[in-house]
Amino acid sequence: MPRCPALTLLNREHSRFCFIQHLRRAMKIKNYSLPRNRSIEMMSTTISTNLNCNMACKHCYIQPELLRIKEYIDEPTYRRCVEVIIESFHLDESVSYLHLDVLGGEATLMPYEFWERNLPWTLDRVSELNDAGIQTEFTFCSNLMWRDERYLDLLRAHRHHPYMDIAISFEGPESGRFGRNMAIFPKFLSRIEALGDCNMLNLVLIMGQGIINLGPQYIIDTFVKRGITDVTCDMVFPWGSGKAYFDAHQPLYADVAKFIADLTDLGKPYGLTVDHLDDMQKSLRTLSRSQNTLNDAYEYHWDQKGNLSLNPNQTGTEAVLPHVGLHAWDANAALKIVWGNSSELDNKLSFEHDFCRDCKYLQACNSGWYPHKGLDAGVVQKYMTDDTQAGFSCPGFYELWEREAVHNLDPQGVTRYGDERRVRKAKRLACASGAESAMRESSYADDYESFFDAVKGAVSVEVFDGDLFGLTPRQRLWFYDRIGCLVRFEGGVSSFADASSIIAHVVAGNYHTIEVAGEQVRLFCDANPKHSLTSYIADALNVVRYWPNAPILIADGYARHGNSGLEVSFKFEDLLIWVARHKELLEGGAAFATNHHVRLTPASYDYMQRIKASAYRVTRTMQSGSK
Repeated sequence: MPRCPALTLLNREHSRFCFIQHLRRAMKIKNYSLPRNRSIEMMSTTISTNLNCNMACKHCYIQPELLRIKEYIDEPTYRRCVEVIIESFHLDESVSYLHLDVLGGEATLMPYEFWERNLPWTLDRVSELNDAGIQTEFTFCSNLMWRDERYLDLLRAHRHHPYMDIAISFEGPESGRFGRNMAIFPKFLSRIEALGDCNMLNLVLIMGQGIINLGPQYIIDTFVKRGITDVTCDMVFPWGSGKAYFDAHQPLYADVAKFIADLTDLGKPYGLTVDHLDDMQKSLRTLSRSQNTLNDAYEYHWDQKGNLSLNPNQTGTEAVLPHVGLHAWDANAALKIVWGNSSELDNKLSFEHDFCRDCKYLQACNSGWYPHKGLDAGVVQKYMTDDTQAGFSCPGFYELWEREAVHNLDPQGVTRYGDERRVRKAKRLACASGAESAMRESSYADDYESFFDAVKGAVSVEVFDGDLFGLTPRQRLWFYDRIGCLVRFEGGVSSFADASSIIAHVVAGNYHTIEVAGEQVRLFCDANPKHSLTSYIADALNVVRYWPNAPILIADGYARHGNSGLEVSFKFEDLLIWVARHKELLEGGAAFATNHHVRLTPASYDYMQRIKASAYRVTRTMQSGSK
């Protein structure tokens, strides 16, 4: 579908303005270059078929003036958006799950005939992906206040589809959603009952203080006894109308965590699944993705015009847009999604709250609720309990991780899962080791379109230390890593401004293709002997050097070593394995003074025995693959 050049130019100029505004709202957390693995593997996507809504909820993240816009997506653009989503998923070798939401505004304000045709069409695409072995889920978001009664029959017609659910939100009375004195709430409940034996109703609780005050028993009596079997608990978004709602009604994180735990326990006799705890249980077996905190690898969004934003929960003047505007019908649209998303991915993988750095669950939790990750530290602290008797609570609900870890945390499962990831990377590196001369970024610095045409066929790319089309070098590395390109660093990575963070991601196993030579790591550490990353690497090297003959302390738990306080456990598994594999290249570095005072507990000694085999397996894979 051709587009007006003038409109394209206008969209791009608007995108540049919004990108500059976004930079002013950059992460308030300082990058620490923490060498710990992060695991996020889901591509979550949304399409707003329209923005108008027949309700006026105070908690809504959409800026209120947008809800009055009566514009509707056309069918070719909707289908093109779905197709580009699938294309972008196939481009990224690092994601293994796909989730597609459709929403508004209110999606049932679309002409009925649109969804009569496109709901089954979308479900066919989702089924095709699942049949091909790609775990894919589809969610139809609605407030159930449809005006066309035919929607009930349409939704019921697909009520047993294995990959579809209907998301319906519920908030406390202070949100104003159901009118004065909750006047239209009975109608809402009647429509839940009318949907009857749908196996796919997902009740999304917006965890404002009003929900906390109602209590979990209210949810059981009002919804679960009406057949709801799946509940998601979302915290308040501090955007749009929700900004004022957040300031007035955001509860303590500890109160939200207790609500989730109590609701789970109360719901067991009814077969209720509370997604947050269910997801934690699964994540703890491997410390892999936790998908209920909006820390997915992708959270991008198509609007009713087919324009892309990078976060569906920030709209209007708060929208996070790619540096150059992107429309679903643009050339190389799928590739440009992966490129544009790199800034958001970097926020998720390069930053954490300071209280997260030593947390055993960081790898899966990734600092908890992403919309609160950019808040001022003082605001976050305001909602964290300071009652020592009540225990520690945070935006990731530490106490819930502790509760579920008792029966679900499996350190050996963490290593097995990590070994699979490390071997996959080793195979990619070995297969690409004979790559021809690298494509040079600098050759395309002034030609946006030609850059994407060239990178499609590139096996290796030489990166320069400077911004390119709105992305820093560290942000761009996520793009190359996601599409499987090897990277060379112009002048060596140790000379880059973001060297510490890039090296931290390498040694932590956060890249799936990108590697850095041990000599470059040694150069960085020698030049920065007092850097926190140097301390971690130096302490890991001493553990690798001396663990076989280290004295064993009679103590429970894992040992710590050195100035960094490095815990000899799964917390730093990738770092320890990387150092073990590059030990000879690191030896002799001025920053790596010998420290014979390595002491291990039985748990740490057994752990080092286990990952010795892991390091050997990766090395053998590299050697056999390069022959």
